[in-house]
Amino acid sequence: MNALIYLSLHMQKETTMNTIVRGAIAGIAGTVFMSVPVFASQRLGLFASAPPVEISASVAKNIPILPSPSSAAFSVAWPVLHLAYGAAGGIIFNLIRGVLPKSTVGSGLVLGGAVWAGSYLGYLPLFHLYPAAEDDAHERTAVMLVAHAVYGVTLAFVEKALSRGNR
Repeated sequence: MNALIYLSLHMQKETTMNTIVRGAIAGIAGTVFMSVPVFASQRLGLFASAPPVEISASVAKNIPILPSPSSAAFSVAWPVLHLAYGAAGGIIFNLIRGVLPKSTVGSGLVLGGAVWAGSYLGYLPLFHLYPAAEDDAHERTAVMLVAHAVYGVTLAFVEKALSRGNR
């Protein structure tokens, strides 16, 4: 009997760890793909500086162990921060998957929209890390909405592909 309980708990831990790892990988993939419209729009001149860089610079100014935005090391630090944030979003996606729409596209759009709203209408302006969406350039707000839709949908499809055989 004890062996069955141990095996059950071990399998549950393994499943939880797989869920976390899949979510992190999917979140990183979503972050990479969302960067395409962001940096393409920057190249097209819609804005001078990409929000992930500006947000990472604001965070780095407030956390002494991170490289200064004016240092060469910051060019490595900001993508790592952005990818880590995306990975965290993927983990959250997997943990709340049961309350999201069943559709892969629908669940991705809900997550992407929630991340955008929670960030650009919530904690970023609250902690003075980035202006509120209504105070930012309309072009940049539109690009970031599209980018977060790309993030969420990519994340959802990658997670679905990774989870085949695990469900």
